[in-house]
Amino acid sequence: METSTPAYLEELRNTWKSQPFSLGIPIIDLQHIWLVHIIIKLEVVLSDLNRPAFSKDIKVSFSEALDYVSEHFALEENILEHFNYPDLEEHVKGHRLFVERLIEKFHGSENSEVAALGLLQILKKWLFQHILHDDRAYSDYFNQQSVNLRDYCNELLQSGQFPISKAQFLLYQNIQSSLDEDTSLRPTETKDVVHDIRNIWKTYNLVTHIPIIDLQHIWLLKMVVELDRALKSGEQESEVFQRTVNMAIEYTQVHFTLEEKIMRYFRFVDVVSHMSQHKRFVEFVKLRYEEFKNGDSSAAQHLVQDLKNWLLSHIAFEDKKIGFSFQNRIREILEFTKKLHARGETEITPDQQALYKAVIQEES
Repeated sequence: METSTPAYLEELRNTWKSQPFSLGIPIIDLQHIWLVHIIIKLEVVLSDLNRPAFSKDIKVSFSEALDYVSEHFALEENILEHFNYPDLEEHVKGHRLFVERLIEKFHGSENSEVAALGLLQILKKWLFQHILHDDRAYSDYFNQQSVNLRDYCNELLQSGQFPISKAQFLLYQNIQSSLDEDTSLRPTETKDVVHDIRNIWKTYNLVTHIPIIDLQHIWLLKMVVELDRALKSGEQESEVFQRTVNMAIEYTQVHFTLEEKIMRYFRFVDVVSHMSQHKRFVEFVKLRYEEFKNGDSSAAQHLVQDLKNWLLSHIAFEDKKIGFSFQNRIREILEFTKKLHARGETEITPDQQALYKAVIQEES
């Protein structure tokens, strides 16, 4: 199972939700989710002992684990010290002991398989014991003392002392049902992404005046812009790029499903032709994605360009026909959308709403 697939993300999400791991401190939760990612990724490696790169992958996993504990412990200890946590000394001792055991377990193993199993064992033990007990203790303490961690955590993030990678942010965004409207965890390039989306939105005049459709179009544009930026930065081989491609393809199908429900319910005259275009595009993108996964050097660029070109042309010509056809029925569509949302047939996250407002309000 690849770490960028929906199945992998679902397993990670289920693991995170299986226990009360969330402390309600976004930056800490983000880093703890990253630990779950490291654990499941290691399990994926262990599922195929005969793979040629097995030993190399184990070393990478160990390196990731060490990098994680170094960054996470430094941040956590900074916060605990700043707010004079009474059990700070014991907490720090636990951190130091964990690092010693991690290194000992890995380097003391006779082969890669034993090293991997030892690494997995100690990481899981840490996840289920330290986070659920020791970390929960300081979270409860700060809550009881009415300590406001948010402002201080924001200061730490803005200082650049504890940077968040885009991969960590995207994973956190994926796993959490929403970001609790907390924008402090957004990567610094988000403002630039929003700026690019606004420019595309205005240049191609993409508004349909059907709020839910415009919201989903803007969210799709966000993914396309991020993919385009990743390509220009030479990051097409990264997990982040692959995960974003998956998200874009999945969300395109989510959008098509909703759009088709609206067209059928309100009897859009060109519904059959429109749905056929959706179907052909999904099949085409899947083909492009297979080329990309099979290592075609130019497939990534073609995939992103095809997504972008089709999205812009389809919205600008075909979807605007829907908006024009239903211009006098917008309120009815809003009510219909609310019913779908209430039944769980469509989802609108706070992030999507915020981005929609940022683009539409700027436009108006």
